[in-house]
Amino acid sequence: MRTLAKWLFSSLEPNTSAGRIIRWWELRRIPYNVIVGCYGFACLIIFFVAIGATGHLRPGEDAVEPITLLFAPCGINIFYTLGWLVEVPSRLFFPNLSPRLGPFMLAAGLALSLVLVTVPAAYWVGYRMLQLAGRVQ
Repeated sequence: MRTLAKWLFSSLEPNTSAGRIIRWWELRRIPYNVIVGCYGFACLIIFFVAIGATGHLRPGEDAVEPITLLFAPCGINIFYTLGWLVEVPSRLFFPNLSPRLGPFMLAAGLALSLVLVTVPAAYWVGYRMLQLAGRVQ
C-alpha cells in the first residue's frame, strides 16, 4: 500500500513536456478510479442500510436515482481530467512551478472525491443515530 501511495503521488521532473504530464495523469486514472470506486461502493452499502433503517423509504421507492449511479463515475472522471488540463497550461505559462503541483492536485482531488462520496452515507447514519437517541422522528 505504501509503495502504491509513493508511486501515485510521485513528482514529475522540472520542465516536463505536456505529453509526459498527460501520461503521468493517465497512468494514475485507473488506480484513482479503483480507490474511489471501492470506497464509494462501501459508502453506498452503508447509505442503503442507514436510509433503510430510518423508515423514510416507502415500499417501491428508490433510495437513490439509478441513473445517478451511472453518471457519478463519468463526472468523477471529467473532474479528474481537469487535473492535467490545468497542469499543462500552468507549466507552459509558469515553467518554474513546483514539481509537486500534480501530486498536490491529485491528492486534493482524491480527498474531495472521497469526502463527496461520504456525504450521503454520513448524513443518513447521523440521522439514524439521532433517531435512536430520540432527537428526531
